[in-house]
Amino acid sequence: MKSFLVIILSFGFIFVSCADLKKNDQIKRVSALEKRLKKIELTRKSNEIDSLTAMKISTNAVEIRIKTYLVLDTINLVLGKKMDAYKIMRRNLKPLGKQNSQLKSALKEETQVLKSLKLDIENGSGSREKYESYILFEKNKINQIQVLLDDYLRLKRETLKTYYELHPELNQFSIELIRKNNLQ
Repeated sequence: MKSFLVIILSFGFIFVSCADLKKNDQIKRVSALEKRLKKIELTRKSNEIDSLTAMKISTNAVEIRIKTYLVLDTINLVLGKKMDAYKIMRRNLKPLGKQNSQLKSALKEETQVLKSLKLDIENGSGSREKYESYILFEKNKINQIQVLLDDYLRLKRETLKTYYELHPELNQFSIELIRKNNLQ
């Protein structure tokens, strides 16, 4: 009888030990996801455009001045292409702000979810058998957030490139149009 009790206790101890190993592995994986999420947040913060509102106002003003004061007898193909690129860039400013807000809220939400998941794993709360699927689900959500960040960075890069290439020239051109119009 004693040997039977010893065998049962041994199996119980081995089972608990394996569960602890799995628990530690799960906590490590959640911690790795938290680190990855922090890197994404740092990248988002370092690429946030703080002068977005000023850019929207200034590009809109340039476009209005050109529309108001430019009178052409012939079509200027070069100016037309620049204006088209400028309009596209101006229209991208609003989605940039929206994407940044979406990223900010998604990162905040995911940080909370990972904290809760880690706490549940540490305390053994909830459905232990579903921890693996929860970790995989959160990993996929972080992958989606990374895709959103990559798209934001691409759009930001393209938009700012166009802004810095065309805004000074078109702003100066629109001011010259006002001067010419006031002199007439």
